[in-house]
Amino acid sequence: MSRTILTYLVLIFGVTAMVGQEAAQNFGNLKVHSQGALGFHHNLINNGFSDDNQGLVGFFSEHSIEVSGALRPIFRDLEIMVNDDLILDVGIGVTHNSNFILGDVFTPRSQLDINLDYIDSGFYNGDQNSTKIDGYAAITNKKFFHFPIGDSERLRPLSIQSVADKLNAKTAYFYENIGSSVNFDTSFITPNKTDIILTINSHEFWDLDSASESIVKLTWDDRSMVENLVDDIKNIRVIGWNNEYEIWEDLGHTSHSGNLTSGWVKSVAFVPDDYTILTLGGGMSEEDVSFENFLLTPNNDGLNDFFVIKPVAISPNNVLKIFNRWGRAVYVEENYTNRFNGKGNTGIVVNKNDNLPVGIYFYVIELKDIDVIHQGFLYISD
Repeated sequence: MSRTILTYLVLIFGVTAMVGQEAAQNFGNLKVHSQGALGFHHNLINNGFSDDNQGLVGFFSEHSIEVSGALRPIFRDLEIMVNDDLILDVGIGVTHNSNFILGDVFTPRSQLDINLDYIDSGFYNGDQNSTKIDGYAAITNKKFFHFPIGDSERLRPLSIQSVADKLNAKTAYFYENIGSSVNFDTSFITPNKTDIILTINSHEFWDLDSASESIVKLTWDDRSMVENLVDDIKNIRVIGWNNEYEIWEDLGHTSHSGNLTSGWVKSVAFVPDDYTILTLGGGMSEEDVSFENFLLTPNNDGLNDFFVIKPVAISPNNVLKIFNRWGRAVYVEENYTNRFNGKGNTGIVVNKNDNLPVGIYFYVIELKDIDVIHQGFLYISD
């Protein structure tokens, strides 16, 4: 493999070569200037400052190299050519470019703060199945990023795009059983799911941590066995385990590309920190849309307390109107989310938010996203 290496100019202070331990220790102030380059062929113990580097830092070895210490080093340009992986026991920051040549960057999945962090304009080259981040990657102050993450065998990237502000985020890919993950205290019980979700990928997932509202793109390959989730990829969806309610929720399908062997799907906007993990699922399609007449018994016994119209899950852009037997609207709501519990909200109701009288009502639901208008009947009982 050919490559160009700059002349190595080591412009540092307080660096001691620990030959017996096959390590270099920085306990002062390490700095590589803009035309300089520094190469490590053995372990690095970083117990000093190393956050103002302008040149190239490379890790080169036929074996593994471990980066440890009390402080996180930050490099401008990082080159990785380590046959048995660059192992991080402390995080590394990159402000310009990381070049994957040989080997993975490995981080412990039990410690998400140990990661390879792309800061401000930081980016990377060379990601593939054999050269990627096997563990946690992070971004600081970015609007969009495509994370080069995976496990020891595969590159399984995740993309994130901020809705408003620039992002701080951390993520890792996990190829393990969702019901018995060794890295999370939560048991992700797969039967707990919202109605739109029909199937769940139970053997792989992503952990994504960010407090900013974002749109996420998940990928799949032949190992994902998407054919067990959907017959047609137009029905594949991003789903997430809701922290508060402990249930799988649909996070949407705004666009997709690929086939049952490989591809990607993009979510609606959501806050990643509201969900412990993300994965792929099969969901209701337009062909699955059906309606029925409903019985509503809003007595807080947990049965039929709310008017649930399942197809609103695939058409959040909707309008629901409920009429009494004289044709007067007693309840109107845009973007209905299945929360009607028998209380009116229009001007003809004597006291808004009071229970409507027992009897027969009819409803009209307009599902604008799928161009469907349906009229049905609703019986409100005690």
